[in-house]
Amino acid sequence: MIRNFEELTANLNDDDKNIARIVKAGLKKYKGKLNAIAGSKICSGFHSNTKIKITPVKLRKIINYLRNEGEPICSSSKGYFYPICQQEIKDTCISIQQRIDSQAQVINQLSQHI
Repeated sequence: MIRNFEELTANLNDDDKNIARIVKAGLKKYKGKLNAIAGSKICSGFHSNTKIKITPVKLRKIINYLRNEGEPICSSSKGYFYPICQQEIKDTCISIQQRIDSQAQVINQLSQHI
């Protein structure tokens, strides 16, 4: 869990894991960067089809869980997708690393005030 965000970052419960399985099955239809589906569409579609509401935060948590379970889910500014080539995986890895680097810069700046 992440401090100050414990409720949002707690481990998935059994209901959330079932939702993750449904999200994974639906997401497998979106192959390649050009066919990415926006997170907002996943959330609204899930609610329309199951009557279960998923927030964008919950969806990101589920995507993170699925990735940590070994699913090669990629993302771009257009949404989430399964890769059709190694370059799409590489691009997603670069994007995630750039976000990590950006957060490290913030930590360095904030640490100067301690």
